[in-house]
Amino acid sequence: MKNIDIPTFKRDQYFIVKKKYFADSLSQIEKIVKEDDGVDKPYEKVWIPEDQIKGSIKKIDRISFEKINECFLNNFKDNIEKGTGLDNLELVAVRRNILKKNDSVSMHKDVSGYVVIINIPKPEDEDQDENNPKNSNTTFEGGNILFKKDNGETVEIELNSDEILVAKCTNEHGVKKILSGTRESIALFSRPKLN
Repeated sequence: MKNIDIPTFKRDQYFIVKKKYFADSLSQIEKIVKEDDGVDKPYEKVWIPEDQIKGSIKKIDRISFEKINECFLNNFKDNIEKGTGLDNLELVAVRRNILKKNDSVSMHKDVSGYVVIINIPKPEDEDQDENNPKNSNTTFEGGNILFKKDNGETVEIELNSDEILVAKCTNEHGVKKILSGTRESIALFSRPKLN
């Protein structure tokens, strides 16, 4: 993949990137995560707190983690390092978060991970009825991301279906209440590798 010009954590504590730069890898990751039920020995390199989530978290097994890590190393790592100013990033956790009506994520910091990449998979057919079980997992209203910048300002971020968010998860962040439908997201947590 060619290098893309993205903001840096020196100026910003988060930035949004168009999915088209990572389209093939994101499709692979979405497929791996959806096929993994997370029941068979969930795997994460570090524990990331879960008590701030009113909804469900699906963790993936080691085999799925290793497949996603390969996508991360081959297609995300260099550009995310360039954008964050961090070196030697490693993937430490992958989660599929599912928030239904009235679910939310309270403001919190993730101290074990430093960078989180948030992808909200788009429906297979955005024109289908939201009550169709095939697509109800990604059709929703509400659920915007809240992010507290270094200067104390809290911003509300609405991701479009063609965007991913890259953010410092050591800053407070959360998700507003889901008003209708179900919001599914895939979160990739990474941090500089510890020697």
